[in-house]
Amino acid sequence: MTKPDLDIARREMLETNQAQRAYYDQTDGGAISEVNGWGTNLWRAMRQRALKSVSGAQRARVYDVHRRWLGDLSQMKVLDLGAGHGSPLSQYLAENAGVYHALDLAPTQIAQLQDRIGAAPNRVFSVGDFLSDDYAEADFDMIYAHSVFHHFRHMDVMLDRVAQKLAPGGHIISYDPLETWVPIRLIRRAYRPFQTDRDWEYPFDAPAVAQIAGRFQVIDRLGVFGRGKWALVLGILSPRLATRWGDKLFASDFDRPQTDRDIRASLHVSFLLKAK
Repeated sequence: MTKPDLDIARREMLETNQAQRAYYDQTDGGAISEVNGWGTNLWRAMRQRALKSVSGAQRARVYDVHRRWLGDLSQMKVLDLGAGHGSPLSQYLAENAGVYHALDLAPTQIAQLQDRIGAAPNRVFSVGDFLSDDYAEADFDMIYAHSVFHHFRHMDVMLDRVAQKLAPGGHIISYDPLETWVPIRLIRRAYRPFQTDRDWEYPFDAPAVAQIAGRFQVIDRLGVFGRGKWALVLGILSPRLATRWGDKLFASDFDRPQTDRDIRASLHVSFLLKAK
């Protein structure tokens, strides 16, 4: 995009984020809620049913990988971007970072996070828009973005903003849904007209993944629910079989090296990135 196009795209997303803020002030992003239409509530009910096929201990392996990627945070300034009422690692980040910043659009979400993990001199809780010039904090050694980047329609605008906010040599950990596997892309396309939060939901397609790899150095990556996606199918169709096979299928994504093809066939992807 040219500079004027980037400015237009940024203003568009700032406007969208006002609607997103109002939404998250009323409900959680993964919750069944009266705020949602029937299509979104049905989608989330099916998702909750499917996820029961994999134990919490197995799904926590994603965050074991993230903790390894995070390394020693004791001297780092860390941003928990789009923190909401807390990701699975918000408490860990707050307890281990030299300085911990949590940022979210929605006041109710950030208030819940502060109540959950507690105040401390090295913890800063902020309500604001990451794209807005009103959010002036910068020079972060680590940006942790759990289910955040796919909320930005124009990837290049978001990636430029992330680069501006990083300290030299800073790192990013992201975790987002993918739609590079053809069946899930078709399912999402069919669902989208009924999706309450569609204006800020853009699961990564192949061009988005390429943009990320072009803008930052990819240190490591993890595809989640590659072979494990069949556990989700079992969870919907046959809870009995899901109980027997779910953990094994999910674990198979962690127990072998992953190729580009494995990543493309996954339902989620996590990146460890470094500023170029």
